[in-house]
This record gives sequence, structure tokens and C-alpha cells, in this order.
Amino acid sequence: MRESGYYSYVVGELPQGCKLCVKGAKLVLFTTGACPRNCFYCPLSPWRREDVVYANERPIKSIDDIIEEAKIQEALGAGVTGGDPLARLDRTVEYIKVLKENFGEKFHIHLYTTGALATKENLEKLYDVGLDEIRFHPDLFNPNSRLFKVEIENIKNAFDFDWDVGGEVPAVPRHGEKIKWFAELLDKLGAKFLNINELEFSETNLRALITRGYQPISDESSAIKGSLELGLEILRWGEENTSLSYHLCTAKLKDAVQLKNRLRRMAKNVAKPYMEITEDGTLKFAVAEYEDLDELYHLLVEEAEIPKEWLYLNREKGRIEMPIEVALELADAIEGNVKFYIVEEYPTWDRIEVERTPIN
Repeated sequence: MRESGYYSYVVGELPQGCKLCVKGAKLVLFTTGACPRNCFYCPLSPWRREDVVYANERPIKSIDDIIEEAKIQEALGAGVTGGDPLARLDRTVEYIKVLKENFGEKFHIHLYTTGALATKENLEKLYDVGLDEIRFHPDLFNPNSRLFKVEIENIKNAFDFDWDVGGEVPAVPRHGEKIKWFAELLDKLGAKFLNINELEFSETNLRALITRGYQPISDESSAIKGSLELGLEILRWGEENTSLSYHLCTAKLKDAVQLKNRLRRMAKNVAKPYMEITEDGTLKFAVAEYEDLDELYHLLVEEAEIPKEWLYLNREKGRIEMPIEVALELADAIEGNVKFYIVEEYPTWDRIEVERTPIN
């Protein structure tokens, strides 16, 4: 077992999908919130538990939206997720086909599935359009259910095709033996890897986790106590008892590495001339807010003689965007109810504001 350099731990070889993910080069393609299961630890927000499609943070209305998001990110591949993407198989197949047609065969695509719908016929459709890697997440924590038995049988179907097969499950404390059983099954079938995710809480799963006795490790982290330790235990065990590769993907990796690298890739393609790109990949610039934006814009262009290319009239957010240096000068020169701020935002479709500092 070794540290990966990305705040995670590895036994053997890092799966190809993970190699691109840690670089921020994987488009996250959410093809549906529909799922045959209802896992107590599922972190999906309520609006994603519907039959909706997203590419990263962008809600998708057409295939062109997916292609545009991939270009902005300079993506080298995609991770297809849900819900269970096989719950909307035709849609998922179409998206994979279009991504391969637009970006080439080297555009690496991996897919997550419960296995409940992974019939040989369905898997063949995914394979035929070029899916490179498939990751199974059976309901290990409800092993007596009928669905679990179907999932395990269906996983065997994946080995009829020439792609990388693996598993991916959360490290749920007190359930280590079930994960080890799954690892042994994968090894016996000929899989390449098992990914273990550090269990995290969200607004939607926190109550269910606390009810079962799980607690966050601190007020500053979303990780669950004991999950990381269980993951490390499984990797040490797996190194001695199976031939699988393992990757323990930590909460810190997702925030400090994967997200940051993706933001950096996107920022350089969406930043306007007046925006600064920070080390974390966020966009930093200034804004002016006033009740009559047209009047303010006219004042800045005609009287203050600010070049138009330095200004952006953002009616949707009710502000005029500009370089920080310009706003610092204007804040001292313009009287009245004009408010100036320095803002920092993600370069994503939803442009979430990270920080706002008043100038005047």
C-alpha cells in the first residue's frame, strides 16, 4: 500500500478512470436520478433524485450542452453516474456514443451502476458504443434482499466483454467483512480493481447516518468517523489476500485535488478579460450594484471613460462586472448609492459565489 500523492491510498495500479479524475479531466455526466435502490447513505440532493441530466453542475437540455461543457473543461473523459445510468439505458448509450464521436476513441468513459439492471443485453449496448470501464456498487449492506442476489448474478455478465471491470463502494464502518467478501468475489471473477470511498454526509443522508450511530469526524469535515480507518484496513487486507488493485478515495481528494484541478481547467476557458484566476481555480473580480444599471453603465462608459471591454452588464445578477483595480478607484470617486464589491466565484455553470468583500 502506498500514498498516491492525491491524499488517497493505492494498492497496485490506479484505475484509468481515477487517473483522469484526479487531474480534473473527467466530465461528470449524471444521466438520471432514477435508481432501483434507496441506500441510506446516498448523498444525492432532492432535485437530483428526479429523472434529470447534468454535466458537472450544468442542467442539460440537449446533447450540445454536454459537448459544450466537456470543451469548457477540456475533458479527456467522462464518468457516467446517477442514480443508476442503466435506469435510462437508451439515453446513457446515446450520450456515450456522441461523446466518443465528438472526442475520439481515446476519450475514456467509465460508468457506475448498481448491477440491478446489468443484463447481458444491456451491457452489450454499452460495450458496443465504446464504454471503457464499468464499476459495480451492489447493495452489500442489505445482503438478504432479492435485489442484491440479482445484482451479484448480473455482475458476472460484465466479464463477457473486453473492458475494465471493478467495484466501487463506500467504507461504511461496521461492515468491513461484507466489503471483503465483495473483494474476494471480484477477484475470483477476474475484476481489475475495487475502489473504496471514504463515507461522507450530506444534507440528505445526515439524519439516516446519525440514526445508525455514525458521526462526522469534526465540524469542518463531511467525512464520517471510522470510515478512513476501515478503508485502510481493507487495503492492507486486500494486498495480502487478493490480486485486485485498490484505491481508497478520501474526502480530501475530492475537495483539495479533483475539484480544484477541474476548476482550473475550466477557469481559463470562461474567464473574461477583467477576471483574475486564483490558485484554487476560482474567478476574482469586482462588481458594482445600483438600482438603475443602465444609468450606471452610461456613467462609467461616457463620463468615467472606462473601456467597454472592461465592463460587463450582468442583468441576471443585477450588477456591472469590472477589474478590481477599476472598482477600487471608482469606489472613492463615485458618490451616491452605488455599492462596490470584490467577489470570488466558481467558474462552473452555476457560478456559486465563494466570497464577497465590500469596497466602500
